[in-house]
Amino acid sequence: MKQKYLLAAINLLVLVYSSNAQTNKSGIYMSVSDYNNHKLTYEIDCSVEKHKIRLNEFFNKPYIIVIHNGEYQKLLKNEIYGFKDCNNKVYRFYKSKEYEIVETGKIIVYTAEVNVTKGKGFSTVREYYFSILPLDVIKQLTINNLKEAFPDNHKFHDLLDQNFNGNYEVSEYDSFHKMYKVNHLLESTYQH
Repeated sequence: MKQKYLLAAINLLVLVYSSNAQTNKSGIYMSVSDYNNHKLTYEIDCSVEKHKIRLNEFFNKPYIIVIHNGEYQKLLKNEIYGFKDCNNKVYRFYKSKEYEIVETGKIIVYTAEVNVTKGKGFSTVREYYFSILPLDVIKQLTINNLKEAFPDNHKFHDLLDQNFNGNYEVSEYDSFHKMYKVNHLLESTYQH
């Protein structure tokens, strides 16, 4: 009996280790096809290797710099889809800015850090955005933008109005359904 539990524990450890080993990668998605197929260029195993991806966002440069295996690569942001970092976060480039992909449902939800003026200084806030397809225009996540994205889905429009009546943010995460509420509401309009 003890052998059975020991074997089950070893199998569980192997499964956890192998799943972590598969996801602990970093690199560049050269195209949306690469993103969809989880194919990374300049890929590294974060647990044993290092490389640097410099985004150059502070100076608003239209390119990133990748230092991989001692080689320096300069890639234009508008010619690549995005990247995955060693924290398992995936980003998409759009108009030379990186947006973190936080959910891929019927609506792709993104976040980005935005500088806002606060008194005499600046503060960083997290803003929410969306697109319908992986290469679509990224728009701010607002009720009006969502209605424009789904102009004929009046049931979705009504659900947006009912659920986000000023008390809740459109970017609200639904912990019960384990998805952003806008995706849950949209999915519910396709169910009978």
